Amino acid sequence: MVTLQAFQPLIDTVQGSLLLASPENGRIYCANQLACILLACPQSDLLKCSIYDFLPDKNEAYNLCRELAGNNMIYNRGMQLSTSAGRTFEVQLSARRILLDQIPLLVCSFSDRTETKVLSQLLDFERQLVERSLNIVKTLKEEGGQSDDEDKLTGVVGMHRLMSSAHAETSRARRYGNSLSGLALELVNIPEMVPQEDDGSAYNHLIRLASSLCLQSSRDSDLVARRSANTFVILLPHTPIGGANEMGRRLIKSLRQLTFLYQGAEHQAAACVGISSLRSEESSPMPMLERLEEALTKAREGGANYIIKLP
Repeated sequence: MVTLQAFQPLIDTVQGSLLLASPENGRIYCANQLACILLACPQSDLLKCSIYDFLPDKNEAYNLCRELAGNNMIYNRGMQLSTSAGRTFEVQLSARRILLDQIPLLVCSFSDRTETKVLSQLLDFERQLVERSLNIVKTLKEEGGQSDDEDKLTGVVGMHRLMSSAHAETSRARRYGNSLSGLALELVNIPEMVPQEDDGSAYNHLIRLASSLCLQSSRDSDLVARRSANTFVILLPHTPIGGANEMGRRLIKSLRQLTFLYQGAEHQAAACVGISSLRSEESSPMPMLERLEEALTKAREGGANYIIKLP
């Protein structure tokens, strides 16, 4: 197999993982650097192994041999490989039997699907954020056609609509035994709106940032409403108070990373959060919303980054 070593510089330029092996027992003759990296095996050790040594399911070796004997080629097949240390990972594998200078060879290429999956999830998340942002922009541009149930500055719903949804979700929670929670977030360092100095741009900018953050952190089933100048209420169906508390922690953490310019100085956004949930004996959302207001009052007394829960 000395002749095959001449192919080493060539296969090292291939973007995917590539192996040249014996069709009979899978013994590896040549391997590019990416194959060595993904299999976690130095090239000197890899050339002592068989391709089939890296199959966690040994029955898969029989299946591959049978398919190659029948079709002479396998294309883009999803399966698992394992590293030399035993860690399994998902791959897309292609293999083909060829004759090179009358020498039978098995050419195998594979790519790690794990990275592709993660990238796909990140792209989906980014697409969702872009869609939500576009919806907010669209809502703001259609101020003339908005109803009283919508907040013209942020695009989130008004409290009238939230109250209607709260009654509907309470009935649904009682009927099916689901959890229902509410979260109130209040910005504690809201800039004063001074039109003659900054046309209220700092104020508007922070409110929009906060509303966008609430929308991005919520699910499609949740409902975000603007209750007052600097307070948002989020209705959380199918969510126990522990889930609402976790959402409050995430919102506060994200808000602390936001900054805004006000009268030539940079300021950090900050908020406090009140949380409550529907009790099993309650058939109306009003007691939960009253506790939510009480929790927010106590959080406001504590100051920035405080979260108060009143189940």
